[in-house]
Amino acid sequence: MRRKHALLGAIALMTAISLSACGDNKDATNNYNSNSYGHDGYMGLSNSNPHLPNRNGQFLNNDSDGDFAQRQLLQIGGIDKLHVRIQAPHMYVSIKPKRGVNGKQLEAKALRVLQKNMPRYKVHVRMT
Repeated sequence: MRRKHALLGAIALMTAISLSACGDNKDATNNYNSNSYGHDGYMGLSNSNPHLPNRNGQFLNNDSDGDFAQRQLLQIGGIDKLHVRIQAPHMYVSIKPKRGVNGKQLEAKALRVLQKNMPRYKVHVRMT
């Protein structure tokens, strides 16, 4: 009889211990994972860390991406005015070509340059 009580006590203790691990452990951002970054608004994604450097050692953000895109486009030449707008995952580029420059060729070249250098964006180029 004593052995039966000891066995029942051990089962009850093991059940209590295993159920205690099933508690509701939400953090301040209402996430279950206490190591979560929460919703930081970066590129429209949740639980991302914008402070991770990219492969070039720079930090990812819209300002630096826009500046980089403009520098790459200005290197191809033939551009009078340029405007870059980022709405992740899309990059919208408006280009006004210089007089005498073939707009279709410039548009194709700009699209190639941006797709090669900015692969994380769906690039849209428009000539004005």
